[in-house]
Amino acid sequence: MTKIARQHGIPKQVENTWRHSQCVWNFAKKIGKLAQKNGYKVDMKFLKRACFIHDLGRMQTGSKGSRELLDAVYHGYLGYKLSLKYGLPKKLAETCRRHLGGAGLSASVNKKFKMGRKSTFARTIEEKILGYADCRTFHNKIAPFSKAYQRFSKFPGQGPRLLALQKFIKKITYNKIR
Repeated sequence: MTKIARQHGIPKQVENTWRHSQCVWNFAKKIGKLAQKNGYKVDMKFLKRACFIHDLGRMQTGSKGSRELLDAVYHGYLGYKLSLKYGLPKKLAETCRRHLGGAGLSASVNKKFKMGRKSTFARTIEEKILGYADCRTFHNKIAPFSKAYQRFSKFPGQGPRLLALQKFIKKITYNKIR
């Protein structure tokens, strides 16, 4: 990661992404453990790995925390490509694309930004937990869902998907995550 970030002139991005990923993991872990307690199967080892690689593409795009080189929407696609390049399993690489906007992106949004022609919606329970935890994490703190909704519902159709994701998280945690 450090090598990639240095190549793009954003070495500070590694530290920022690491802290962010730790925060996302801590929140995702709470959700995952509650879901397991309620009888849902959650691969916690996979979820942890996904939380720590989901923003790999930030080593190329940067962020407001370091320096933004590309629009944030591209970091998922670039993270997916980097993950495959470095030999990570495709299922894990997919989490980079499927966490964007909390619930993944529609085919039309991906096409508009030249990131493929198909949707990249979160499908597995782990992808949904990751997306939810990530979209609620602002400046390494967990923010209210309303803030995440306001930020990400600007993409066409994303508002209803975020509401459905929140409903899903409430269901698997028996409404213990707010």
